[in-house]
Amino acid sequence: MTDDNRDGVKDFSDPKTVRKGKKKYQQKRLDEIADLEAVMETPQGRRVLWRIMDESKFLAENMFTGDSTTFFNLGQHKIGVWLYKEIMTANPKQFLSMMEAQIKDKNND
Repeated sequence: MTDDNRDGVKDFSDPKTVRKGKKKYQQKRLDEIADLEAVMETPQGRRVLWRIMDESKFLAENMFTGDSTTFFNLGQHKIGVWLYKEIMTANPKQFLSMMEAQIKDKNND
């Protein structure tokens, strides 16, 4: 027996234990999405999420510099893409709202 404990499942050969672990994982995922939805309900939360995604350069096309900075850039980009996917899973309309707010802010500058 190994100490492998993915999502609370210790014995992958026991269907009952696997089902229990799967339910635990599904509930955790629902909680994560609900947490993100709560953050996105406020203008402040949406602005913070946008700043994180903007800093990650998640919309950048070319991350390659020809040196080790590329790896740093790709790591940042990966976080931004992950956050984008999480937002799109939780509430795609909020992403559009975030983009519209950014466009409005830039036009007011």
